[in-house]
Amino acid sequence: MRPLVIVCGLLLAACSTTVSARSEEPAPKARFHYADLNLRDPADRRVLVARVDQAAADYCRSHSDIVTPYHRRADASYCPASIRAQLMWAMPPRVRHAYDSGWARRPAG
Repeated sequence: MRPLVIVCGLLLAACSTTVSARSEEPAPKARFHYADLNLRDPADRRVLVARVDQAAADYCRSHSDIVTPYHRRADASYCPASIRAQLMWAMPPRVRHAYDSGWARRPAG
């Protein structure tokens, strides 16, 4: 009986190491830079909004299938809008305030 328990234990140990040996790729991230911007300047706030829009568009170009539910795949604005919202909530408060102000002054169209 004892050899059977040892063999079973070895088989289970081998199974768990093969599963844990798989390396998962890190989750993709949308990023933008704002350190070079003066967040008090309205023009730089509009640049901030443009950078967030560009980061969302770049992310969605490669990863929209991860973000967009199947029933919303026909809606091209779903992924960029959800990524922009996630970026906005991840911003420090002063950057979020500048983003909100820049968004309000964004030209229509």
